[in-house]
Amino acid sequence: MKQFAVFVLVILCSGLTGCISSDSDDEFEWPEPTEFNCEISLDFNLECKLFLEGFETPHHSILNPENGELWIIYLNGFVKSWNGEELGEIADLTSFVNRCHMEQGLLGMTFDEDFNTSRTVLISYIEKGSCDGPNESDLVLASIEIGENGLLDPSTISPLRSVEQPYRNHNGGHLISIGNNQYLWGIGDGGSANDPGDNGQDDSNSLGSINFFSYLNGEISPVLNDTEDDPYVLHHGLRNPWRFSLGENNMIWIGDVGQNCWEEINLVPLFERKNLGWSIKEGFQDFEEGGECYENSNQTDDDLTYPILAYGHENGNCSITGGFWMDWGPEPLQNGYLYGDFCSGNFWLLKQTNDGEWTENYVGSSGGMIVGFGRGITDELLVFHWTGDIAIIE
Repeated sequence: MKQFAVFVLVILCSGLTGCISSDSDDEFEWPEPTEFNCEISLDFNLECKLFLEGFETPHHSILNPENGELWIIYLNGFVKSWNGEELGEIADLTSFVNRCHMEQGLLGMTFDEDFNTSRTVLISYIEKGSCDGPNESDLVLASIEIGENGLLDPSTISPLRSVEQPYRNHNGGHLISIGNNQYLWGIGDGGSANDPGDNGQDDSNSLGSINFFSYLNGEISPVLNDTEDDPYVLHHGLRNPWRFSLGENNMIWIGDVGQNCWEEINLVPLFERKNLGWSIKEGFQDFEEGGECYENSNQTDDDLTYPILAYGHENGNCSITGGFWMDWGPEPLQNGYLYGDFCSGNFWLLKQTNDGEWTENYVGSSGGMIVGFGRGITDELLVFHWTGDIAIIE
């Protein structure tokens, strides 16, 4: 059984929790698990167990295309490798990464599609800066090279693009390769609460969006030909797209962290620009600062694209952690979209029925504080936790 030790932590508005605003003096009671516990629904006939533990917030992983090693990314700036037998250190980027706020740090990483010749990795992080006063640390997209020793060489970090962050939360930062030397980069709305700069609805800047760029010969460039708005912006109207995944038929799954009422799963065509509604909408409802939550209704607005699913904050839920379109992994999890919730620790598989409806299927719970999912060396599903535990499901 899971036991909890509770301590009180005053936090700013968290894109991971979405529960406390930056101008609030409320105290958030954070349960700290002292014993790992993971349970899977009998419907899925899978086993969940502890994989690795004792680390500071691992939240993402990628597979080395050259040797198949699992690279694990930590918020504090470390990158470690797992070869199936032992854990090694690939990089210590702590001197480059800001950790003034729980949502700052090393946020994203992906291999250059020409990695075998370029020896280059793309990274996304909040740059080092002062923790005093207003935020002055930008979200940075950069390249970094692997040295002859097989480790990432911090001296080769080369910034490619910076996005000013008005506040310290809602940074996004997820980074994926989609083929043809093209990439997607998620960026939050700039932070605080209630989108004070209305950045979600301003597609002249990159805040609250999914950026779309190509990377060739050490340089990035926008793929879209847009001279009026920010040419890097593909989809906008997002609050904090902490995780997104490429699915079938060039569709992209976006888990967007809500604020007061609703957590969103959006499914949109990859190459068609869409406005996903924030901060006009939260889920299907009109967003009002301090407003009451009410039952989703199928409102329509020709200028907005609505989520295919929005869930509320009942039953311990508070903040979506997007996962993957599962065209890999344990067979019971395939052909659906996997996602979880940070607070409840529950995770689900969203599957389409024969009549075209999407239904959520409860997979299990790992006890809370889910910050990410990953793909293991032999296609196991990994679940990353704020507490440092990594679960494996197979």
